[in-house]
Amino acid sequence: MDLNHQKEQFSIAYVHAVASAAGFGLMQDNRNPDDESIDLEIV
Repeated sequence: MDLNHQKEQFSIAYVHAVASAAGFGLMQDNRNPDDESIDLEIV
């Protein structure tokens, strides 16, 4: 895993922690990774 993918995974984990602490959840589409699209939805 290159450095950019490591940074992406860290940022997703951080957003997940913040959203969970606020009582929200995340939706993530892992089937079609794309570098220029929406990565997460907070629900």
